[in-house]
Amino acid sequence: MQRIRMTDPPQKPPTDSYLRTLPEAECFELLAVGTVGRIGFVAPAGLQIIPVNYRLGAGHRLFFKTVPRGALAQLAEMDAQVAFEVDYHAADFQIAWSVLMNGTISRLDAAATAAYADLRLPPVPWPGPASSLLVYFVPRTVSGRSLFRTSPN
Repeated sequence: MQRIRMTDPPQKPPTDSYLRTLPEAECFELLAVGTVGRIGFVAPAGLQIIPVNYRLGAGHRLFFKTVPRGALAQLAEMDAQVAFEVDYHAADFQIAWSVLMNGTISRLDAAATAAYADLRLPPVPWPGPASSLLVYFVPRTVSGRSLFRTSPN
């Protein structure tokens, strides 16, 4: 039997955490229920990360609206390589997941326009009505992880 002295810090129950790599199909299932993500890219000033509201469409395209002359519009004009990340955690931190993709941000072409037309709900612009330019992201790589904890610490 372990003897506890009054000067010992309180004992915390052990945390059982399970980290799991998500299959690509599950990553897209999670993206379908999310609405807020982040676009990451390298700019002359260094690494930039911009939050966006998005919607997942056909062909695993992610659609979002942006300011016509903003950084994301400029990236879309160049068909730039960017990262896209979405995550979630429950209030008690017992469930969490993250999906990270690398791919291309572009202006809409004919296929993307058709996929956008099939969306049940269009994306809501992040900063408001001034964000009217519709652009899309097509992933090249997809990875995800989930965490499940059986105790709160």
